[in-house]
Amino acid sequence: AGADAVYCGLNKFNARNRATNINFEDLNGILNLAHQNNCKVFLTLNIIIVGSEIPALIRLLNKLVKTRIDGVIVQDFGLFYLLSKYFKGIEIHASAQLTTHNEGQIKFLSKLAATRVNLARELNICEIKALTLTGHKHNISTEIFVHGSYCISFSGICYMSSVHGGKSGNRGRCSQPCRDRYLTTQQGKNFPLNLKDNSAYFDLRQISDAGVDSIKIEGRIKKFDYVYTVVNCWKKQIRNFYHQNRLSNDNSDLYKVFNRDFSNAYLKGDIHKHMFIDNPRDNSIKHLCDINKYSTNKELAKGKIEYYEQKEASATNIKNKIKRILSALSSTGLAGTKEIVDPIDVPFLKKPGPLKNKPALCVLISSQKDLVLCNKTSAKLFFQLPNCFKKKGFINEHSEFIDLFLKNKKLIPWFPSVLIGENYTAAVKFLKQVQPKLIVTNNTGIAYEAWKRKIPWIAGPYLNIVNSFSLLCLKENFNCYGAFISNEISKHQIKSIIRPENFKLYYSIYHPILLLSSRQCLLHQVIGCEKTTIDEDCIQTCNKSSSITNLKKVSLFIKKTKGNYHRIYNNHNFLNTDIVTYVPGIFSSFFIDLRDVKTETKIDMDKLKIITLFENLLNGNPDSKNKLKQIIHPTTNGQYRKGI
Repeated sequence: AGADAVYCGLNKFNARNRATNINFEDLNGILNLAHQNNCKVFLTLNIIIVGSEIPALIRLLNKLVKTRIDGVIVQDFGLFYLLSKYFKGIEIHASAQLTTHNEGQIKFLSKLAATRVNLARELNICEIKALTLTGHKHNISTEIFVHGSYCISFSGICYMSSVHGGKSGNRGRCSQPCRDRYLTTQQGKNFPLNLKDNSAYFDLRQISDAGVDSIKIEGRIKKFDYVYTVVNCWKKQIRNFYHQNRLSNDNSDLYKVFNRDFSNAYLKGDIHKHMFIDNPRDNSIKHLCDINKYSTNKELAKGKIEYYEQKEASATNIKNKIKRILSALSSTGLAGTKEIVDPIDVPFLKKPGPLKNKPALCVLISSQKDLVLCNKTSAKLFFQLPNCFKKKGFINEHSEFIDLFLKNKKLIPWFPSVLIGENYTAAVKFLKQVQPKLIVTNNTGIAYEAWKRKIPWIAGPYLNIVNSFSLLCLKENFNCYGAFISNEISKHQIKSIIRPENFKLYYSIYHPILLLSSRQCLLHQVIGCEKTTIDEDCIQTCNKSSSITNLKKVSLFIKKTKGNYHRIYNNHNFLNTDIVTYVPGIFSSFFIDLRDVKTETKIDMDKLKIITLFENLLNGNPDSKNKLKQIIHPTTNGQYRKGI
């Protein structure tokens, strides 16, 4: 259909676990066919990889390095480490699962030898242009998705499917609970998290002006007629633009294959409630009926028949066209392989001896009223910083948060996962002015800046660390002080992790479970708002909560706080006291989250006493487990039991 490159997955290690993927034995033939027809092939290795899979991964890389594969698409930091250190002949592309949205992240990925980065879907064209400029300065090309599904959450930090069904989106197993039906909301919506599809079909000129190097179409787990139709439409649009300097204003063919209607609102920077559609199924029939102004039942039935007749005829035509094209293509022989090289041996990691000191307790707070804890506990106190640093006066010398940290030296800044544009710039200025002795960051852009400024930093739990090579990656490349192990993995998967020398490991034993974070307003479809569009004031000042309930009668809690994006939390908080004794001598510190996040979990005790109870647990008090379970209820530790 005219694609310049295709991306595909093998039977393991790719983010479309449900797809009919490719056997390695077929790969050379595919490479041969593609390369003979001036088409590149990129392999998706875009999941997080647990320790038990590393030997199989290394065997695969040893086979890939002998092929003519044009690149691999990567999420896991451990895989970045292996590729950049041992398998340097393979080109690395950073997956959309890394949610790349600020210039520090581009620099971070450049240091890991990435040559292309797929930018976050939520960015507008000005933000894309700025990141592309940074990328080009660091020899990184940029790529954006221009057609396909919109996720309601920032990619890579959605745990909804993992928590509710044991199917992690970071493992390519997302069951799309955001597309599910929920009990009808106050606004009369049954699918309150369901977004229309992304289509930037009419925005090619602006994308080109922004300097973007590659545009990407989502085609996996889609039928052949969908893939051919969408790629063919886009190829024609590109040819019109480059050869005739004009764009087609007819996207009717895109409506003839699966769609949920289309939106380009993120790209335009106009995030509004009309991005939602209260039906996750195929919108094609409705679109056909709308353009023909069918309204009666008879007309609608006629429209349905017309649609299926057109779809069948179109699919037949495409199938015949593809057969003719394929008959003219040669796929004989194997793709030329690189020179024969000996297998690359990756050294076994040595396990250090167990830690001699008892693990310490770390506590996360987000309210200034909890600052009294600074003088009442020996636990380390982390303080949650907002997504929106661009608050008026924030970066001034006497701004609220800077004063907060200068006056409370015990507080350790906790940076969020998402810091876009000027908010990232302001966060970097905050680092410069406060010069903290230690930080926790869930954002690799801030990690890069901390490393550059020689500020010790801890990798937060939303960086999805699940294997030992990821720890080595962060320590050796960015002098990382320590890291949280992801709460997605099981006790057995945790046990296989090897801590590097002079490196601290952290694990959260109690927290409200963040299911997803979104740049979209999650309240439009639930309780409504007088505004139809999100503006800067919404992010800085809106402070609202609500909930939605699925058909299993499980409630999910929506929370929008000042300076932060919309978030959804699980009904029950995470509590795992077993790990303290199950894997002794591994973790330097255990962590509890005492922010005021309302869920169904109740705590029948003040925060200082809760801290004392957790300290008793770490000190081996035999009664503390039962007391904690009595005082904090109901809770879950499903992820710890199931893993990924």
